[in-house]
Amino acid sequence: MTTTRGKYGVIELGFQLDSTGRTTLRHLHRRVPMVVQQALYFDEQLPDMATVYMLSSGGPVVQGDRYRVEVELGKGAMAHISTGAATVVASMEPGEEAHLRQTITLDEEAYLEWLPLPLIPSREASYKATTEILIAPSASLLFGEVVACGRKHHNEYFDFRQLHLSQMVCHPSGRVVTRQSLHITPTVRRPEQWALMGGLSHFGSLLIVAPPPKIQSLYEALHPTLSHDLRVSVALLAESCGAVVGVVGDSSERVLTTLRTIASVARQEIKGVGMPREFAWR
Repeated sequence: MTTTRGKYGVIELGFQLDSTGRTTLRHLHRRVPMVVQQALYFDEQLPDMATVYMLSSGGPVVQGDRYRVEVELGKGAMAHISTGAATVVASMEPGEEAHLRQTITLDEEAYLEWLPLPLIPSREASYKATTEILIAPSASLLFGEVVACGRKHHNEYFDFRQLHLSQMVCHPSGRVVTRQSLHITPTVRRPEQWALMGGLSHFGSLLIVAPPPKIQSLYEALHPTLSHDLRVSVALLAESCGAVVGVVGDSSERVLTTLRTIASVARQEIKGVGMPREFAWR
């Protein structure tokens, strides 16, 4: 197996409450090509919440790339984190791959919305992303992901080599809240089969972790959907410590819109307000 040395990008974000109750970005470390400019405050529903967009100045993810993202929210801090654009994983030579490792820590009563734009794996791409989340029992998390079948304008339809996405969520005590792993190898099993994605091309998930009373109420408010171009599933985690929503659709826009609508319902249950309408440029 060949090994190509690619880019090594790093982002470290640390959020804390200031004396007025506003969440500030107290710690920021970045290594190109990964870029974060500053925290923004434009959410009228939660004006004290910091919004941060992670960007890349190096173009698509290429073979040999290694990325590391670390995010920490102090007690009571609130943050919304997204990406400035979709993440494209470029074509790779046989035996090559790219890696992303993410670590997220939420202190008591912290609140994090993690809603990046889609991941788009190109033909012959191989990509692995691992996320570890340490969350206090009173904290809340909305962790979303959306994956496209490929660059449809290049007639790519699950032509990547492999895609491996995993998440593990734990309490500080060491108790595992949930562990999820998605491993797709289209040459072994086509994802669009009826038993998997039912002929549709884009999929997404939203992991919601919050105190059990809020999760139970939220679970009762969410409903599965089954139509020719959109399917939504809702599963309750053990002891009502969280819920997982799965969405399969015919376009990234449809899946993103559906996930954001569900995230708004979750925010309403957790924080008492919904999400504002997405900007037109997004």
